[in-house]
Amino acid sequence: MKIDNDPILIGDSIVFKDKEGIFIYSQNRKKVVLVNDFIIQELQEKGFLLPLSEKFGNYSDNKKSLNLMLLLGNKCIMGCHYCYANGGATNNEMMSFEIAEKAVEQYINMEPDCKRITLFGGGEPTLNIDVIRKLIDKYQSSFSWILTTSGVVSQNFLRWLINKNVNITFSIDGPSFIQNKLRPLRNGEQSSHIVERSMRIWKNESYKPLSVRTTLTNETSIIISDILEYFNQIGVDTVHIEPLYNIGRAIESAKEKLFQCPTLDNWVNAVIIALKWAKNNKKRVRIGELIYFLNPGTSSYCSPMRGRTIVVNHRGEITTCSEVVDDNNENWKLFHIGKLGSKFDFDNEKFKFLANRTVDNMKFCKNCFAKYLCRGGCAHKALTGAGDLFSQNSFHCAFMKRIIPLLIKRMVIGEYKF
Repeated sequence: MKIDNDPILIGDSIVFKDKEGIFIYSQNRKKVVLVNDFIIQELQEKGFLLPLSEKFGNYSDNKKSLNLMLLLGNKCIMGCHYCYANGGATNNEMMSFEIAEKAVEQYINMEPDCKRITLFGGGEPTLNIDVIRKLIDKYQSSFSWILTTSGVVSQNFLRWLINKNVNITFSIDGPSFIQNKLRPLRNGEQSSHIVERSMRIWKNESYKPLSVRTTLTNETSIIISDILEYFNQIGVDTVHIEPLYNIGRAIESAKEKLFQCPTLDNWVNAVIIALKWAKNNKKRVRIGELIYFLNPGTSSYCSPMRGRTIVVNHRGEITTCSEVVDDNNENWKLFHIGKLGSKFDFDNEKFKFLANRTVDNMKFCKNCFAKYLCRGGCAHKALTGAGDLFSQNSFHCAFMKRIIPLLIKRMVIGEYKF
């Protein structure tokens, strides 16, 4: 078998040749080896390049990791220029306690082994303070609670959340000159000092790691080192980094030339710098697009679309995409799959159609070496960008093809080679 510089998939393994030799990454074993041309045939004969494991199958019927996400409302104090949901712009609807309670009770009735509830929304979830207080007071001991916030939250309520053992991630894009430009308050005032104050309270009083979620534009991707140093100085332990996409409010902002999405080269370079920073500083970096690098599979990219997360919006309707919050989104009819009734009332036919968006059913992915680590990328972003649910997210696709060989080589030789 001829092996060259273009990665190929042999059995479960990604194989490609470079000047150092032939790299083989076993997705089943999560191990990598560097060999020469004479060994590859012998490895095949000895069964090293095994067929895909059965675990690569679809997990949609597995209750073990079934999660619940509550989209608490659209009201938002922030005026982020790239908000995917246009938070606070269309309506200020908020989830009632009755809807939240009903969703939680029905989730309990499904008897999930791992009980976890994420508090999220098309706006700032902590503005629905009464519902959060009532929910956690009633169900605190039964669940693990996760909250993502802009950090613009009252000090008293933040301390209450800390005392209730809620796990919090703060959305912040970097030092004040970046944060205040990209994520100002809705009234145009600066937000950086408020978010920093919230993070310091968390760092000093929660005794838990400080986690942030950061969106990179093309302009900020080239100064990623400065952003990471800023996070280091304020004691951040985990940085979740995502590239900007032209969806929601970002479309108009791009037209006004406020910022642009990262180029592929700048995004790849930013990811590499971030991974090196994490290793050198004993931190954690999370890149959403790489979530399956050590967990390959054939099922959908997105947890809600493969039945692992139930997402309930403020009206008690069920969506398979946390970015498609309600009917203010043009793609609502496609991703809307049910509502709360006496139990979760799903449109099973529509769910099966959406869950069928897997790499084995996507013509652009069928012969790709990276397909089980990539899983086709975000369906909503693919639909928005290409107009076809079963098309690939082209930026994600190009990124995965570029970054995976670099990561495999890093596992062998401990650093990136170009």
